[in-house]
Parts: sequence; structure tokens; C-alpha cells
Amino acid sequence: MINDVYKGILAECKAVNPAAKAYKDNTPQNFTPPAFLVELIDFTPTRSINGKQKMSAQFDLQYFPDGVVTEYRTKCIQMQEKLSRHFHILEGSFYVKDRSFKVTDDVLHFQFTVDYTEAYIADEMPMQEMETNTNLKED
Repeated sequence: MINDVYKGILAECKAVNPAAKAYKDNTPQNFTPPAFLVELIDFTPTRSINGKQKMSAQFDLQYFPDGVVTEYRTKCIQMQEKLSRHFHILEGSFYVKDRSFKVTDDVLHFQFTVDYTEAYIADEMPMQEMETNTNLKED
């Protein structure tokens, strides 16, 4: 299910800036900006009833702008406005909450949390047939 969340995030990145490449968890050595990097910061499962688990995943979406170095901060703020308009519901009906933005070293950091519920479906049957021994020995 976490892969579906990643797909939703990457789809939103493409909708915001189709020219930017989007990477998951790490960037190649010589990547070219503009680019997005999606990192999973924290993942917290909480047990629930009936084999369900509530998952809470916190992400850091980083944006690396292109162009002149002196304009990086301005481009980060422009991208912040675009991202704030798009990241509400991800593809697959995942809701984004706890959104925050920060520019550090000319890189935009957009942190947010996605909560969802996973159900564990067992392959085994809960009830099985039982063999009985009807050959009783009488005294």
C-alpha cells in the first residue's frame, strides 16, 4: 500500500511541474534540476481490530530548482505556492495532512503526513474440517 502512496505523490509532482524529474528515496549522482525527491521520514503502524492496521507515513518532498543560483529562493517560493494548491488528496484517495514548507540551502522542503488503513487478509481458512474417531472401545 505504501507504493500506492508513492505513486500518488509522484503523480502530483508531475501535475505541478511536468518538466521536473521525480525520484524516490535517493537521487542519482549527477541529476539535473529541476527535480523532486520524495523521502519517507517516519512510518508508524498502529494495530486495530479485525486484522486492520492504521498506518501513518510522514514524507519530505524536496524540490531542487534550476536556473541562476541567485533565483533559487524565489523559484522555491513559487513552487511552494503551486504545491500548496495541489497536495490535498493524492491519487488513490489518500488524504494529505500536517503540511509544512521550509527553504533550506536553496532547496524547498515540503513535509506532510498521509494516514491510511491496511487490512490483513489471511490465506488460511479460520475453520477446518476435523476428523473424528468413531471406533469406540466398549468394556
